[in-house]
Amino acid sequence: MKETTRQKLIDATYEEVYSNGYQGAALTDILNKAGVHKGSMYHYFGSKKEMALVAIKEKISKRFFERYGRILELKCGYLEAFFSSIRDTKQRDFQRGCPVANIVQEMSNLDEDFNITMKAIYEEFRKFVKDILDKAIEVGEMKECDTKKLALFITSSLEGAILSAKASGQVQDYVDSIEMLIEYIEIKRS
Repeated sequence: MKETTRQKLIDATYEEVYSNGYQGAALTDILNKAGVHKGSMYHYFGSKKEMALVAIKEKISKRFFERYGRILELKCGYLEAFFSSIRDTKQRDFQRGCPVANIVQEMSNLDEDFNITMKAIYEEFRKFVKDILDKAIEVGEMKECDTKKLALFITSSLEGAILSAKASGQVQDYVDSIEMLIEYIEIKRS
């Protein structure tokens, strides 16, 4: 399938914002990486900000679905699939950190549109985790619990583990945090 101009812009924008932050993302660099002219950008997006918000939402939503949404399509083994996903260090970039957390820290207090978008993305993340937990309870993989609170705890722990590994430069910090998180969730199984 041929990559469209719009998709090239989305991909280049996401990578530029993820690597340099929104404020550090240069429109010229985005256009050069996408291999398009400014006029082509304005055909799809009204501004750099609009393009960045769309790129962030689309790329992260796709990432969440691939990472967590596919687990919901299973008939059983929800927790094992979830544990496997969060243990997979290849799915994460510990040098750049979490794209969601990075953008929240940079922009949520500066721009209401970014604040609204990032809150929606975090809510989507928590909902995927809650839905996985609910499915696990439904099929008897874990006992009843407050899955809303547990999903908040899990997502907060995942974000903290990624930040710890980024700050220390040690992937093992992430691995150790995840193993402790899984150990805690396992208690809910019995």
